[in-house]
Amino acid sequence: MRLLFVHDNRFEHGADGHIYTSGTFPSALWERYLRHFDEVCVLARNGRNKGAAGAEIRADRARVFFQFAPNIGSLWGAAFNWRTSRARVRAAVAQANAVVARLPSELGFLAAAEAERQGKPLAVELAGCAWDAAINHGSPILKLYAPIFFHRTCRAAARAPLVVYVTSEFLQNRYPSSHHQISCSDVEIVPLSAEDRGRRGRRLERLARGGLPQLGTIASLSPFYKGLHLAIEAIAQLRAEGLHYPYAILGPGNPEPWRALARSAGVEDLVRFDGTREPGAPVRGWLDDIDLHLQPSLAEGLPRATIEAMSRGVACIGSDVGGIPELLPRAQLHPSGDSRSLAETIRRLATAPDLVASAAWSGVEQARLFWPEMLERCHDEAYGRLRAMAEARSGGCGR
Repeated sequence: MRLLFVHDNRFEHGADGHIYTSGTFPSALWERYLRHFDEVCVLARNGRNKGAAGAEIRADRARVFFQFAPNIGSLWGAAFNWRTSRARVRAAVAQANAVVARLPSELGFLAAAEAERQGKPLAVELAGCAWDAAINHGSPILKLYAPIFFHRTCRAAARAPLVVYVTSEFLQNRYPSSHHQISCSDVEIVPLSAEDRGRRGRRLERLARGGLPQLGTIASLSPFYKGLHLAIEAIAQLRAEGLHYPYAILGPGNPEPWRALARSAGVEDLVRFDGTREPGAPVRGWLDDIDLHLQPSLAEGLPRATIEAMSRGVACIGSDVGGIPELLPRAQLHPSGDSRSLAETIRRLATAPDLVASAAWSGVEQARLFWPEMLERCHDEAYGRLRAMAEARSGGCGR
């Protein structure tokens, strides 16, 4: 049986013949679908993500195939590429036994509508808030588009026979479905080992002896709504108070606009950009050198970066948007868009090593909810159900 997975992410052909991405779809991710389907066809966009410094993450693997459609995520792209994209989505849906449309995304909207038209089993994966993302993107055009974006997401969630939400409550309340719903994050973490706990304990002891905390954020540099400008403003406010906290950012994208912002704020020497790391051990190693992880987002579903940081014993601070309050206690939250409140929250934790330690170890316990065996059950429920729907439609032949 063939599953079609559709999203607006960009994938790039490497010189070695493999497929790479600077986004969040590494090759290991497809295993959750391949446990239930014989092959996965990924329909997405071709090329490098806007502003990406490089497409370094391997995305292809056995039994996973890629097809591409032109960009329809802009006025220009919609005007000139919509018919071509619709035709490619239509053909790909026709060749599939079931469809996963990851939303919000323009190709995902087309795939959801086409699956309904062709009567193909459909699962909508709702990974973020369309309204918040469009309103806070930074583009005046997208701000005008926000009501339409919101309505399309609501409609797709309401009509899909199966919706997989990454949050426990937030997205369910904003984009309700009267059909089958499953709550399941798409993060991939590993339990903290005894060696890892010892390493984190030593970092916490260093802070208790007066060591300077290392701040960090994992985020793409492209979307304005990740709130990196708020973090840089907060670092500048703390410097004005005599607190010189270094801040590292890990993620794809062009760092030059952010360097310019840090320079204008007088903190260029405190802010560094570490590019990208392969998923897994390289990212975990980066997090092991961070004491406080900042998630000052203006829009979120359930941020994987925060969960990954919690799983490594990093004390986390986040804004009060999306599913972040489902992860962090009130004392570690700040009002969205408020850099002064973010600075105050950082100061309160960073100057109290006991609070950092408490947040670190409680985060490790909270992250247990996202251990692989826990999420595997959710994924198996979701895509096992989708497989059963596909088998029922094909008469139970399984092909």
